[in-house]
Amino acid sequence: MVLRVTRSIAALAAILAILYGSCEGSAFAQAPAGPLGDRPPITIKLGTEDVTVGADGSYTQISHYEITPSNDSVAKNLAQQAFAYSEAVDDLEVTEAYTQKSDGRKETVDPTHIFVQSPQGSAQAPMFDDVKRKVVVFPDVAANDTIVFTLTKHSKEVQFPGQFLYDSTYSRLVAWNEIRVTITVPKSLALVVESHDVTAEHQAAGGNIVYRWHYTAPVPLTEDVAAVAPVDRDPRFFASTFKDYDELGHAFAAMALPKAAVTKKIQSLADQTTSGITERRAQAQKLYEWVSTHIRYVGIELGQGRVVPHDAETVLANGYGDCKDHVVLFAALLKAKGIASEMVLINANNSYTLPDPPTLAQFNHLITWIPEFKLYVDTTAAVAPFGTLPFVEYGKPVVHALERGSTRHLMPLLAPGAATMSLKTVSQVTDDGGLHSQSVITATGPFSLLLRQVATSIEAAGPERAMKSILQQGGMTGTGDINFATAPSELGPSYSVNGHFEAEPQVPYTSGQGFAMPPGLRLLPFPGDLLIGRIFVRNLPSTEPTPCWSGSAIDDLSIEPPKGKHFAKVPADVSVTTENVTFTTHWAQTDRIISVRRELTSKFDQPLCSGALRKSMADIIPKIAAAYPTQISVADD
Repeated sequence: MVLRVTRSIAALAAILAILYGSCEGSAFAQAPAGPLGDRPPITIKLGTEDVTVGADGSYTQISHYEITPSNDSVAKNLAQQAFAYSEAVDDLEVTEAYTQKSDGRKETVDPTHIFVQSPQGSAQAPMFDDVKRKVVVFPDVAANDTIVFTLTKHSKEVQFPGQFLYDSTYSRLVAWNEIRVTITVPKSLALVVESHDVTAEHQAAGGNIVYRWHYTAPVPLTEDVAAVAPVDRDPRFFASTFKDYDELGHAFAAMALPKAAVTKKIQSLADQTTSGITERRAQAQKLYEWVSTHIRYVGIELGQGRVVPHDAETVLANGYGDCKDHVVLFAALLKAKGIASEMVLINANNSYTLPDPPTLAQFNHLITWIPEFKLYVDTTAAVAPFGTLPFVEYGKPVVHALERGSTRHLMPLLAPGAATMSLKTVSQVTDDGGLHSQSVITATGPFSLLLRQVATSIEAAGPERAMKSILQQGGMTGTGDINFATAPSELGPSYSVNGHFEAEPQVPYTSGQGFAMPPGLRLLPFPGDLLIGRIFVRNLPSTEPTPCWSGSAIDDLSIEPPKGKHFAKVPADVSVTTENVTFTTHWAQTDRIISVRRELTSKFDQPLCSGALRKSMADIIPKIAAAYPTQISVADD
């Protein structure tokens, strides 16, 4: 059968990604922002999905959409649509496409204006050349016209034998006049379903069961600020023939585990990489570091194209792979040394829930569990120390790929003290109002992963160009340099970056005007940001859950005025304390130098700040954010 029917309706939500800065990736073109006025920029006049599923799980899906832009800017961007699919898994045909003009004329898309396109970068990853886009260019699209298209998709390859999965999510920012979804399945493939704010019904029809969903929301919200994924909170529904996640985990294991076979080449590499190392955890770490640094990661989400990974030796030979391939190669290398591991399905974005019907809606990534060391690891992070994960992977519900037994688990929370970062900057204002700054940034845990990722980007761009960009972001021009204590690929428990710059004169530094304390080389978030939620995001309701993590962050900044001047006033200290968070800002002056130390420490026993906990964070975040624009100024001696 089929892995998962493409969520055509859900993809429409991302048309508004640029308009509102929300939503996730889409197969549809994105429209530029424009005045909303009394009408939404895009209206989905009609969307229908009719899916017929065979007894073996194969399917035919007919998708029909009618979309109207309300202004010419949006119309220009809607005029070209690209629909993603996998040539290996599906046949996709554009069976109808035309522009319905507002005066009633119908302009059909020329067949030569429908073509297949390979995604950018596919030439560097030929193992994934089955992932394509069918592009449709609509003629003469203007405001108040309607683009109309019908797609027919036939499954070519059974991915989960005998199973069928489907899900759709509807953004509250989109005007949905009418959406209808119908799935017809044999009675032998009865679906487990779950709906949120979407009307659902089903009925028997001969030897089949017909499931129907209906959604309408013609008046969209103009703002919907949230910190968790649409699939966790927007109107949505899920359908699956898997009765539970154990079935899903067992089915994936049946397909994926044989790909981790230990061949002569795999055994040779494992032995060579761990030569002279007898301690088993050290062997696992060495193999992890080899895969992390030698196998290029191709970011294709689980569910795009084939769900079955390539075999380990193929991944090794090619030197690249997606998350499934990384996990398979690492599993084979561990197995070659007698170390067991498990493949783990996880969400690598900001989704934190699992619906009752087991689908891949919330699973877009794979990582590894090593039972012997009770350790989750992710080789695709490339520059994560062994046992360190990206922030977003802590506390998530996951499914382990096992041949038998319970597969559903919960990722551990980020332990207090594991994630730390500190920035120390010493600055001097020159006599002409220029600024000299020297900074050192040190990080551990997931913060060290973030810092290494920044360092990798700096290496790619070149330190001088990167420094120029950093100065421009601060409204300055000048020169400087950035240095790494070690290469980003050296995966020790902590990581440091240092740098200096000389910025050209700025009026506030000598004129007596107020200015904020210069942070120098800020490559990581402000203390207070990230760990308890984004402190500079406006309008996030206190009822909206926010990912939160235990950790600590410190700024230690100082500045010396030019000769003949002194700082007029020392700002007041700030102190914010709750059961979970302590934030302090302490100002001091010694001789002519003024300094500030900002420090935040957080401790949480859940991955999301929600309910009363979220309310307490919402209460203190404005107080923390207000500590940053604090002004200092110089005066003549």
